[in-house]
Amino acid sequence: MRMRIRNFARPLLIAGVIAGLIVGASPVAAQVTPPTPPTPPSPPASVATPPRPPRPPRAPRAWSGADGVARIDTTVPFSPNGTVELSLVAGSMKLSTWNQNKVRVVASTSGPPSLQFDASSSHLSLEQARNGSRGDRDGVGSATYNVTVPTGSRATLSAVSGSIDASGIRGRLEVSTVSGSVNVRDVGSGLSVEGVSGDITVANVVGELHVENVSGRVSATGVGGSASVETVSGAITLNRVAGSNIHATSVSGSLDFAGPAGASARYNFETHSGRTNLRIASNANTAIRVETFSGSISNDYPGAVKRRNSDDDDTSSVDYMIGQGQGRLRVETFSGSVHISQGNP
Repeated sequence: MRMRIRNFARPLLIAGVIAGLIVGASPVAAQVTPPTPPTPPSPPASVATPPRPPRPPRAPRAWSGADGVARIDTTVPFSPNGTVELSLVAGSMKLSTWNQNKVRVVASTSGPPSLQFDASSSHLSLEQARNGSRGDRDGVGSATYNVTVPTGSRATLSAVSGSIDASGIRGRLEVSTVSGSVNVRDVGSGLSVEGVSGDITVANVVGELHVENVSGRVSATGVGGSASVETVSGAITLNRVAGSNIHATSVSGSLDFAGPAGASARYNFETHSGRTNLRIASNANTAIRVETFSGSISNDYPGAVKRRNSDDDDTSSVDYMIGQGQGRLRVETFSGSVHISQGNP
């Protein structure tokens, strides 16, 4: 009987022991600490912004001194193809070039006005200003500029009653004046000039030429590109213009042209009452048409074939052919005379 009970109790004992182990193990399992997540990496320390490089020193500004005269005499570094702006009310300016990456400025005024001068490595400006104020032009006296720039610079020059002289610049050049004279030579690019009553003289321009003037005379010699010249009463003289396109017009001023007229020529000359004188090269190859209302027409060019057309009672036109007549040259006038001759410029 004890053996039977013992055998019967053994499975119960084993089951109890197993149950006790399971129950006792659960608290231990509940106390297990989960693994700590990895600490996120700290953000990188901010990189300090490098300091800006120091600005190049500004060119000095000159104001009226104790004697009432403003003066500048300085040389500053400059780009080989920088931009130059010079402006004056009265006086004279001279712009020349050299083969250095520098600008030399020598300028002065007489009387109370001052000079406004600013320069960076690629831009320079110089102008007259009363008491340092731009735009206040009353009482501005006479100034003298002598500026030397790198050959490849571009320039804008302006004056009210001052004269302008520029030479040797290879960049684009723009010039304007009211009553002062303009003298420009040896320009390596295009040239534009505007005036009112001052005479304009241009020589040796590689690129195109554009000139507008009212009563001042215009003279252009040695133009490699096309040319456009307009005046009201000022005389126009064009000599050795090699460009294919030439346009010259004046109301009462005379027109004088000397140059080639090849197969590619497209020349147009217009005047109301001024005379027109054409000296065509001996090797010309162009057709010429002259239209006039009451002006006279004469021709001394040897070998020019003439054909006269009468459109109506008020207008007459005369055609000439030189060589094979491939180019086109046209003259239109109301009452001005027209003369054609041979002459090598």
